[in-house]
Amino acid sequence: MITKDGRDTPIEKLTPDIYVVPKGEEMSYHAVIEVVQYDPKTGKKLSKPRVQKFGKKAFETHVLNSLKKQGYTVTVLYDPNVWIKEQQAKAAQSRAAKAKAEQEKFDAAVAAAVAKELAKLQAAKGSDAEQAEKTEKKPGRPAKSE
Repeated sequence: MITKDGRDTPIEKLTPDIYVVPKGEEMSYHAVIEVVQYDPKTGKKLSKPRVQKFGKKAFETHVLNSLKKQGYTVTVLYDPNVWIKEQQAKAAQSRAAKAKAEQEKFDAAVAAAVAKELAKLQAAKGSDAEQAEKTEKKPGRPAKSE
């Protein structure tokens, strides 16, 4: 099996630290399973381990216990729960960044609208002051009262 460092490693030496999960198989458990058997005369190992992939729900509910009861040694190489948590964390970060960007956009729009209204008020006050000055400068005319 090809590992994270690019080496072709025999299945017997695979560990969770060096195992590379094939793309698209992130939602499955990956395990090395083996019923260990030895030749009684020579003591040579006869069994060969294999990498097996299992569905998440089935593995968690009954496959692991069943394999152990049948005499298999099981080494879990990849647990999809870790990947799921990472994906949820990435999604949460993405949502937070999106919400922050939307809030900043909203704040900028509000600030622009407030500035526009303040400019209108300043212009209105300025024209009111000019009107008042014009009416005060004209002699003989009383100031308009509302």
